[in-house]
Amino acid sequence: MNHPVLDVRHLCVQFVTDGTTRTAVDEISFTLARGQTLGIVGESGSGKSVTSLAILGLVPHPGRVTQGEVWFCEADGEPVNLLGLPEEERRRYRGGAVAMIFQDPMSSLNPVYTIGFQITEAIRLHQGVGDAEARRRAIASLQEVRLIAQDDELLSQAAPTLGTEAGDRARSQWVNQQKRAMLDRYPHELSGGQQQRVMIAMAIACNPTLLIADEPTTALDVTVQASILKLLADLCRSRQMSLVFITHDLGVIAEVADQVAVMYQGKIVERDRVSAIFQTPQHPYTQGLLACRPRLDIIQTYLPTVADFLAGNGQAAPPEPPATPPADRTLEKPLLQVKNLRVGFPIKNSLGLEKQHFMAVNDVSFEVYPGETLGLVGESGCGKSTLAYTLLRLMPELAGEIYFEGENITQYKPRQLQKLRRKMQIIFQNPYNSLNPRMTVGNTIMEPLRVHNPNQPKAEQRDRAVDLLERVGLDATMMNRYPHAFSGGQRQRVCIARALALNPRFIICDESVSALDVSVQAQVLNLLKDLQKDFGLTYIFISHDLSVVKFMSDRIMVMNKGKIEEIDRAEAIYSNPKTDYTRQLIAAIPAGL
Repeated sequence: MNHPVLDVRHLCVQFVTDGTTRTAVDEISFTLARGQTLGIVGESGSGKSVTSLAILGLVPHPGRVTQGEVWFCEADGEPVNLLGLPEEERRRYRGGAVAMIFQDPMSSLNPVYTIGFQITEAIRLHQGVGDAEARRRAIASLQEVRLIAQDDELLSQAAPTLGTEAGDRARSQWVNQQKRAMLDRYPHELSGGQQQRVMIAMAIACNPTLLIADEPTTALDVTVQASILKLLADLCRSRQMSLVFITHDLGVIAEVADQVAVMYQGKIVERDRVSAIFQTPQHPYTQGLLACRPRLDIIQTYLPTVADFLAGNGQAAPPEPPATPPADRTLEKPLLQVKNLRVGFPIKNSLGLEKQHFMAVNDVSFEVYPGETLGLVGESGCGKSTLAYTLLRLMPELAGEIYFEGENITQYKPRQLQKLRRKMQIIFQNPYNSLNPRMTVGNTIMEPLRVHNPNQPKAEQRDRAVDLLERVGLDATMMNRYPHAFSGGQRQRVCIARALALNPRFIICDESVSALDVSVQAQVLNLLKDLQKDFGLTYIFISHDLSVVKFMSDRIMVMNKGKIEEIDRAEAIYSNPKTDYTRQLIAAIPAGL
């Protein structure tokens, strides 16, 4: 009989805190056939990750599985209920036949051990082989995820020889050194995409029958995301491996999954083939998730939200393009003007002496006009954030000039810079790290007022904070709450309110929605647009998500390796990109979008 690889039956997981019972997973059931990929989508708190942890028996305290069965079947084996096994026996499956890729590779990899040690440890534990064989298999896994080149590629890179035996030995030694060099690296020496490939290599090293990937591409560049998705699809095809892929982004699911299960408040509200989910979604929640992603094929002035659809207010048809094109703001005098800006970091030689600079921003010139949004896109390491911090005078430049309101702010003294802070603000990427956990949100918003307006009565400062909280969609009763009491989207709203406290003219949004669910992201993007209209704000909007940048921006600037590839109107960038790099970025956007 052909048993499914995974058969989850009536699974229920509950958390008990302060005497209150919360059901995180509410009696869900699904099956997964051999070689198939099941996508599980939903917002944070919908129960996706708890479901994956329950399958592996890793639900953290105070959570517990209160009912249900998880039947797992290896190739040519008999089904076994993982939840019915003793912990010792369950460990034989976990990390071996059933493997998992966690969301944040930097948190999942041990920083004090090399990646070679961490991969071989799993192989020795589950495969029962010696050190030499474990290292050989670790190298093979890293080659499979393309972190180490294949042997023939490495040999082609080796120095040519005249075909002597000694020369061939030297070439072979060089190839082995290249392989060992990757095994001997530590996690901090790898990029985010490389770290995620290490996690995949570790997961597949023991030839799992089932692989669970929990948000493996969140916060990765669109090009890195595309390569990871293709890698996972190739691995499933070549190994006949089954995959459970968990994400909040239906666009990503379209790239990898055969079937989709949509989770909402602990339940599976819809399950079908990928094509059916995208073409004819049945549940309002699914319709909302699909609609709240910015689209590339139309001009949108407002993003529908999940709440709109659940309340029955969602639009069946996409919003119509505006009747008149947006005003050409480039005819006005620029608010910000950057001329030949260069920012570098010193590189030390083997003697510890600074010999040269790594140029993070290399001879960049552009203008930003009053009331416009300039989108800034590019892969990690291209210089986006370095440019942003330099514009705000949080980082020194090596050369060049920055003019704000016609004045050269690169010449400003500290007292002048303090006054400048009233006019220039930033909203950071991570709202969890941007707020002081020991300060109430009311004090967080009032802090800039106390610094810049020390003589302003406290009652006026409080009234201003209340007004800003309400303006960003929060309630005045939240003034005395601490950040931990808020969701990610609410925290980002607090950060926006704080940035508005001093009535700035110019705000840099540095990846300010990349860590948010697509539905919360839609709410924040709509809010930023409304605030821009009401307060006459000027934005530089930084993101690696090109669909989001297109929705927000009047013009887009593409950066690559510290230089500007091209800058043009948002529609022109997407419809007629001028450089190969921009075309590559656009091609990497998930097809579901």
